[in-house]
Amino acid sequence: MSYKNIVRLVLQQQQSRQLSRTATASSGEVAEGYKQLRHIQEKFQKPDGKPVFLKGGPMDNALFSVTAVLSLVGLAGIAKLFYELSYPAKEE
Repeated sequence: MSYKNIVRLVLQQQQSRQLSRTATASSGEVAEGYKQLRHIQEKFQKPDGKPVFLKGGPMDNALFSVTAVLSLVGLAGIAKLFYELSYPAKEE
């Protein structure tokens, strides 16, 4: 690349950055979407002793329980497989 191309590329990047910036609110008001987001963040940051993956409510508890049960079923299946491969059935 030549020096002119590099300068042109840098100038284009600076111009696009200037055009993509939005003006800040002069009245100090916060948009409604940000208020909702803040409410959700406060819910997950409450110091209630629960881990963050259970703070979503009853659905999170149900999904965690199902995941734990399926994990235990999978571990039991692996243990059964190891046992069967370690002590094969005797051929008669």
